[in-house]
Amino acid sequence: MLGYMSAMRTVNKMSDRLYVGIDLGTYQSTISSSAGVSHTIETVVGRPKDPVARNFLGRDVLFGNDALKNKLACNLYRPMAAGVAQDDEANLAAAKAFVSHLLETVDPEEFDEVFGVICSPSHVSFTDKSNLVATLRGQVNAIMVVTEPFATAYGIGEIASSIVVDIGAGTTDIARIYGTFPTDEDQVTIQEAGDWLDNELMTLIQKKFTGAQITKDMVRKWKEQVSYVGGDVREATVELSVEGKKQVVDIGDLVAQACEMIVPKIGNAIKRIVAGADPEYQPVLRNNIILSGGGSLIDGIAARMTDEISDIGDVTVWCVEDPINAVANGALQLAGEMPDDMYTAIN
Repeated sequence: MLGYMSAMRTVNKMSDRLYVGIDLGTYQSTISSSAGVSHTIETVVGRPKDPVARNFLGRDVLFGNDALKNKLACNLYRPMAAGVAQDDEANLAAAKAFVSHLLETVDPEEFDEVFGVICSPSHVSFTDKSNLVATLRGQVNAIMVVTEPFATAYGIGEIASSIVVDIGAGTTDIARIYGTFPTDEDQVTIQEAGDWLDNELMTLIQKKFTGAQITKDMVRKWKEQVSYVGGDVREATVELSVEGKKQVVDIGDLVAQACEMIVPKIGNAIKRIVAGADPEYQPVLRNNIILSGGGSLIDGIAARMTDEISDIGDVTVWCVEDPINAVANGALQLAGEMPDDMYTAIN
């Protein structure tokens, strides 16, 4: 009877703990919880510009799409440059407010304690990791920081022998996974990612359509709707303004050109990761290269990447099924399966 009561106390204790996996991204962030709740929100914070804006909006701070819809009345912050909190007071405050809002979406107050696994790019400094922990201080009881490629591999059951390529907004992170946490030598981070691609596409559009009035948010939206590589040129008509005058133009060829530009950048980084592996494992790794992150949604990217790196031997490249949620879901699974001593208590 005593043994039964002890077991029940253990079950009750664990049921009062909420596990969360957090993918805190440059462009958008996702949280998954052990209560079965998941949310994705654009990583943007808006604060009213003046008292008039404050009265109009009726709030001191706005998040995600709500902030973007009211961006002319707000000072906007995208606090997670390259997937880590920017090291200045305004952005750190915005990051903390954003993470607090993200956590509120999964109702943590219903639980006695919250344990979280938060994901970062493969190579971040001690200061960057400290800033990540600081954003959660006072909001969770314990935290573990892991890299995005490892969280993805863990969540989809591919930690035995794989190379995970997380093509995010701020960075592309590539890691060799051997069934344990990857070391610094197993990973590489490059800056050519979604934001870089957006800038290249914007430059191409402005060069072809002189005087076009476009913003990065407009370009990102167009890219997400029609991005592709390989095959014939596709039509992609968009509406833009030239000195206030509406024009409908076809940017399909420019989208393909911009997307094509990122392929050799990522391909070369993959080759470096393969070359640095134990030679006995290189054939296995070459045949299990997994693309994830928003960039893996570029139509045709797996086949095009296969062609790009085929000079190193037989290769197999494939994309995860749910790249938007893969990192957070993997982090959540990791959170529930790691022993407590793997966490850092931050309260």
